Amino acid sequence: MTAMPHEKALLTQHRDGLYFCLRFGLYTLFAFLFLYAMESRLVVPFTRRIAWLSHQALKIMGAQSWVAGASVGIPGFAVEIKNNCNAIYEIGLYASAVFAYPATLTQRTLGFVLGAAILYLVNLLRVLSLIGIGRYFPGGFQIAHLYLWQALFLALVAACWLIWLSRIRRLA
Repeated sequence: MTAMPHEKALLTQHRDGLYFCLRFGLYTLFAFLFLYAMESRLVVPFTRRIAWLSHQALKIMGAQSWVAGASVGIPGFAVEIKNNCNAIYEIGLYASAVFAYPATLTQRTLGFVLGAAILYLVNLLRVLSLIGIGRYFPGGFQIAHLYLWQALFLALVAACWLIWLSRIRRLA
């Protein structure tokens, strides 16, 4: 079966978008497989660092806090930071989108570093806010953790990429 002339024209017209989608899918698969393979060497230390930084931030705010591995808490409430709450897979998703887009290596690298830093810092705020919500508003913890922050964080990943993309396109 052969494509009709208008179908070929449509494919040619959307070729760049299709290539981006293909690269994005492959890069995402590669990023997630890489992170899975590097669980003990990269992901676990990354997660423990978030717990340690959360502990340090809580101490700076005057809270009595403790940290043990990927767990951090204050009197009356504690969390264990797991893979879905450490932002590393979201950073991998963001990196996949940035590196899949046709831009210079410098633009991609700078976009990745800045976006990853934003995602990391917002994730730190997420952890801190969830500790506070869990301690002072325990009934709202599950809603904030499973729905509010998940949606906000995915929206942030998309927003970081779209902001980077708009700057790249403006420079082109």
